[in-house]
Amino acid sequence: MTVRLNTHQRVLFLCSLGGLLEFYDFIISALLASYIASIFFPTETEINGLLAAFATFAVGYLARPLGGIIFGHFGDVYGRKRTFTFSILMMALATFCIGLIPNYTTLGITAPILLIFFKIIQGISIGGEIPGAITYISEFFPKKKGLATGVVFCFLISGISMGYLVQASLISLYTDEQITAWAWRLPFFLGGIFGIIAFYLRKKLIEIPQFIPYLDPNQPFPILEVLNKQWRVFILTTIITGLGAIVIVSLFTFLPAYLTKILHYTLNDMIWMSASAVFIAALSCILFGWLSDKVRRINLLLLLIVAVFILATPIFYIYTEHFLLYPLSLALSALLVGLSWGNIPAILSESFPSNIRYSGIGLSYNVGFGIVGGLTPLILISSIKWSESTMAPAYVLMLASVLSLLTLVCFKKNLSMFSDKGV
Repeated sequence: MTVRLNTHQRVLFLCSLGGLLEFYDFIISALLASYIASIFFPTETEINGLLAAFATFAVGYLARPLGGIIFGHFGDVYGRKRTFTFSILMMALATFCIGLIPNYTTLGITAPILLIFFKIIQGISIGGEIPGAITYISEFFPKKKGLATGVVFCFLISGISMGYLVQASLISLYTDEQITAWAWRLPFFLGGIFGIIAFYLRKKLIEIPQFIPYLDPNQPFPILEVLNKQWRVFILTTIITGLGAIVIVSLFTFLPAYLTKILHYTLNDMIWMSASAVFIAALSCILFGWLSDKVRRINLLLLLIVAVFILATPIFYIYTEHFLLYPLSLALSALLVGLSWGNIPAILSESFPSNIRYSGIGLSYNVGFGIVGGLTPLILISSIKWSESTMAPAYVLMLASVLSLLTLVCFKKNLSMFSDKGV
């Protein structure tokens, strides 16, 4: 089957657009965490409210491995397209419903319970969406999978930038009282509506021409193949994904709450610069994705580990002691995020054979991002609280880089998959 160039472009655009909207839907509650805390988790102290809000955020992340297992199974058995197209509809409906939940004052304990329920639905949805996009695009662009998956993650991370812009618009247009009373719902309604539009657009995708369903009568569940025969690769790719997760969550997702509730800055001017930095990070995913097709991916991964260890301290030192230089911190953060997510998706796509690829990526990506990414805000806030140091996030990042390097050393025999250029 000959696929025309315009078909490739349409496939890449539709996959990427859906990812952008789905990532925006999932991330907006983290960016609005300071408001969510007061609306659904009223407490005596701000930091305890933040802990409750980010615990809810973590629940959504921890639900992602379940989504990876479910969607991975159906994606390997029945096809890539239909499976991860459905994920975006789930996300859109759950996001819209969050905007409808009454606050704690009106509904009592039922309000945070409903919020947690819909965050779980979101987590299951995105647990199928991103591995599906990586699998689908890497198979559609087998010779340029680094560049192609880099484009996908450019759009995904742009979802964070979109969230920053929406947050900035809220702060600019409404007072804190108005946002707390009703305006916080608008970003969720917006995300739900756009998500439904993206669902109808994505239905136009075609199935992977060379797709062969997983049909092993002795072991009908691809996930068991991953755990039984690919468990070393699973552990390795999970740790690699976890490093990328802690980088993006620490440096961008957690940043608004860190600056406002921990360092007590105002976000009116800062947030526009943050949105620009996230967009630069997104664009750099394309650059590093293209580069990962030209050089050994393991070299880019080692560069990331070293860069995180070296740059974590100056990034957070600027925030705490020399805030006028914060554009430099944002630029360094953008570099680290681009280096992470321009390279890691291509590594994941190369790590598992095609018959269990969706399941393998779904499990490793979601365990890595779900556990590490979901718990990162709680870990950062707790480390700040117990160490009484606003520099604690830098030390957490440094520790993550050291643990990642030790993992590569322990699993060095499995690094042969990254031995050639573009691999």
